[in-house]
Amino acid sequence: MTKGPEFSRRAALTGFGAAAMAAAATSASAQTAPSRPLAGKTAIVSGARNNIGRGFAVKLGEMGANVVVHYHRAETRDQAEETARLVEAAGARAALTMGDLGQAANVRAMYDVAEQSFGGVDLVVNNAGAILKKPLAEFTDAEFERLDAINNRGLFYSLREASLRMRDGGRIINTGTSLLAGAAPGYTIYSGTKAPVEEYTRMLAKELGPRRITVNSIAPGPIDTPFFHGEETEQSAAYAARLSTEQRLGTVEDLVPLLGFLASPESQWVNGQTLWINGGYLTR
Repeated sequence: MTKGPEFSRRAALTGFGAAAMAAAATSASAQTAPSRPLAGKTAIVSGARNNIGRGFAVKLGEMGANVVVHYHRAETRDQAEETARLVEAAGARAALTMGDLGQAANVRAMYDVAEQSFGGVDLVVNNAGAILKKPLAEFTDAEFERLDAINNRGLFYSLREASLRMRDGGRIINTGTSLLAGAAPGYTIYSGTKAPVEEYTRMLAKELGPRRITVNSIAPGPIDTPFFHGEETEQSAAYAARLSTEQRLGTVEDLVPLLGFLASPESQWVNGQTLWINGGYLTR
């Protein structure tokens, strides 16, 4: 889907849904063994109920991996079930897990589901995140703790479990942000709590490298989803779109090919990297 500066806010709020289901079903029927390099593997995708996480989960299903679909709270279970249906339409199996990943017990439970449902863990996509745009001085303690719990502490808990429980030769892919290559008013706390993604990625790659486990991160720019639009006005979203070389916001479909590559056997020599994927919005 290609959008110019004049994009539809209403269309963005539909997320990654019905069209993806049809595409996944068509893709699954056309695929042959060589196009499913992750057959027999198990992936965990956190924050997979919609938007980017859903796109990632479906992509891994198309590549043959069974997917553990994580969602945050009971009210969004129907969306997580839709993601699971899309994964299954792609020809893979799916399992659900729910919980606040700022609590270590819930992260352990997420890995337990992978082991109990599919026998182990081969890929982890740490995609869950929280965002709030406002000046640092206006943040309450509770608001800061919420962002830090999911963006930073939850990532640590997941990386620790992956280090202990992932099978050799696996893949860890973290979702960061292109804001680490620039500055935007109101995003100080969001960017600050996402900053550890790059350092965890860089350093953990060294620790797990001897086991042929790669650790990389994707740093998207503004993506045309409710996650982005919930913090922006139409005017500020249009301004962000104009900063890319194609004068548009990114889409989920722009991100999933890179995710697919990093999850594949062909990416073995890519390790410890943060890959900026934003259509030239920011460079580093």
